[in-house]
Amino acid sequence: MKREKKGTIETILTDTVRLGSLFILAVTVIIMIIAAIDNDTAGEASIGSFEAGNFSDDWTLMFHGERQTVDLPMNLDCEKGDELILSKDLPDDLCDGMSIMMRASMEDVSIYIGGKLREVYSSNSIEGLSYYPPSAYIVTQVGSQDAGKDIALHITVKNKGTLNPISLNHGNNGWFEVLRNSLLMIAIATFVLLCGITISLSAFISGKGYKTEAAGYLGLLIFDAALWLVSESVIRQLVFNRASMSQYFSYFSFELIAPFACMYFDAVQHKIYHRRYLVMESICLTALIVNVILDAGDILKMFQTAPVCHVLAGISIIMVIINIITDYRRDRLKNYRISCIGTLIFLLLALVELSRFYFPVSVVFGTYLSLGLIGLMVATLLQTLYDILKEYREREKKKTAMTISTIETIAGAIDARDEYTGGHSERVGLYSQRLAREMAADYELTEEDIIRIHYIGLVHDIGKIGVADNVLNKSGKLNDEEFTLMRRHTEIGYEIMTNLGSEIKGLLDGIRHHHERFDGDGYPDKLSGTDIPLVARILALADSYDAMTSNRVYRKRLSDEEVRAELVRCSGTQFDPALTEIFIRLLDKGELSADIKDGIATDSEGRMRTSSVLEDMLSRDLMNEVKVSNPSHVRMLCYILKLMEKKEKNYKVLLISDNDGDEPMSAKTKAAIKELFDDPHDVIIRYTSRAYIAALYDRSVDCIYQVTRGINEKCPSVDIRVL
Repeated sequence: MKREKKGTIETILTDTVRLGSLFILAVTVIIMIIAAIDNDTAGEASIGSFEAGNFSDDWTLMFHGERQTVDLPMNLDCEKGDELILSKDLPDDLCDGMSIMMRASMEDVSIYIGGKLREVYSSNSIEGLSYYPPSAYIVTQVGSQDAGKDIALHITVKNKGTLNPISLNHGNNGWFEVLRNSLLMIAIATFVLLCGITISLSAFISGKGYKTEAAGYLGLLIFDAALWLVSESVIRQLVFNRASMSQYFSYFSFELIAPFACMYFDAVQHKIYHRRYLVMESICLTALIVNVILDAGDILKMFQTAPVCHVLAGISIIMVIINIITDYRRDRLKNYRISCIGTLIFLLLALVELSRFYFPVSVVFGTYLSLGLIGLMVATLLQTLYDILKEYREREKKKTAMTISTIETIAGAIDARDEYTGGHSERVGLYSQRLAREMAADYELTEEDIIRIHYIGLVHDIGKIGVADNVLNKSGKLNDEEFTLMRRHTEIGYEIMTNLGSEIKGLLDGIRHHHERFDGDGYPDKLSGTDIPLVARILALADSYDAMTSNRVYRKRLSDEEVRAELVRCSGTQFDPALTEIFIRLLDKGELSADIKDGIATDSEGRMRTSSVLEDMLSRDLMNEVKVSNPSHVRMLCYILKLMEKKEKNYKVLLISDNDGDEPMSAKTKAAIKELFDDPHDVIIRYTSRAYIAALYDRSVDCIYQVTRGINEKCPSVDIRVL
């Protein structure tokens, strides 16, 4: 039977509600976009007119003693200090509450109406203003009393001869036009500024660490860049009462972008290139300080030394790219692959932004840098989420690994304690894994599920820790009372592993229910059919198969034909018939066979395990009522051997017996034997009155030969057999 799928009404309703909500949200967004861009406003409530009137045509330009009629905007071939005059008559229908608006591009501008000075913006009009006044919009209020009068704009060129458009507006409608044209840039700058503040504060609150350090520098980079965007935007006069001070803070903020970017990239790249970045940061900061000194000394103004900053920014970009290429070649890029994508986008757009200082385009200043910052921020967020998820998975993996290590240790202890089932837990885990892999496609089992089932198989009998030795290792079949006690191992194991149950899915189900029967006659809860958890149904088959193919005190292992017949007979009663069919198919194809030879556990290469050979010998001797001196000592040695076998450490075990008559081994022979075992790792214990068992640690074949030869030379009557 395939895994039951959740095709319930609740699931269908949940999916329907969620998809419906997303669909309606998408429709809402589409309607809003249409409402924003559709110009068919017939029947809509009127909001009045915000249009700015064009006043840029038919101006008279006086330049170098020549008079000509021009339309604005235009660029003149001027030199610093050139003076020019634009003049024109105001309309006769001029009314009160109107204004004339123009943008000065670092020029001194004086506006005369009817021969009288009405407005002035120049390096002399503001205290502390440099020779090069920042670009600004100049608004001159006019009214009906100015109708028909002449207006003259006296302009002193400071940098370039740029004459911008002029508008005649009702009130301050000219600003509305500026705001509407810059709406997207305003939204982006505001968003970037808020993100910078949020990220910086979050990093500060979170404390120290690689991730918080990178986030902190990213926050500072974004915040600084947002300040530059605002200070360079066309609305700075609406934001700052002293907008002329942008001649300082605009350049400061721009020249700090490169150092903060280097700090961020240094943190992202785990400070591998710290010295390079530190040198670049130092140069950029020094350049900024020198530029301030030059500006204060009236030697060179900030905007004139800006190209130095642009060059340093370009060098920083190239350096970051070189570092990324180096990381790629050294396979370090995987540590910040997502951030790298955002970094490359940011660097590319930053280069485009730098080029705009020398190759002007119609796009608003800061657009490309803003988009780059948003890309960098999104990539960093995704990288952070990925790293958090990766760390969580690694923690869970380590946690699971610790659980598995505990499970393997416990499984070894269980098998070592139970003399009749040496390696049983390991084999059940292996058989369960093979069965799970065969049925994976039909039951939608992942590779993780298959590995999980293997580990559950290792620990399924952990409850045997709570079963008394005289019951667990009884030589013969259990009576009713003893069988009742033995059956309790499933519940004991369940209680022991309750705290670890959340670490490995299905662990508790496998431990508690692997002795349930498909017909409901199993224990402890008498579950039946598919009410028995799938992992428990798998373990039931693997557990029984190992029991049938292993020697017991009261019987030898079953033959392969007998095992197959038993599986067929118990299909549908003891075992899940669908799983049994798959299990038998594996047996018939030869893809699953018992890791047992003559009923004795074998290793991965098919060799009998020494520990299992010793266990088998002990169980047969006890069954035949051989007087074993101390069975518990032999079992302890078996446990030691199993631990060493699991660690792939080599122990050779010798059975040394005296064939000279029926009397106990003489003291002389005992002493002679013990003299040959002087390595502290060697173990020698008495087996019977006439035999010893010796375990030799990490001895070569030649060394074993020398030991046996030495024993035979001193004690000719002694027989030595390697187990």
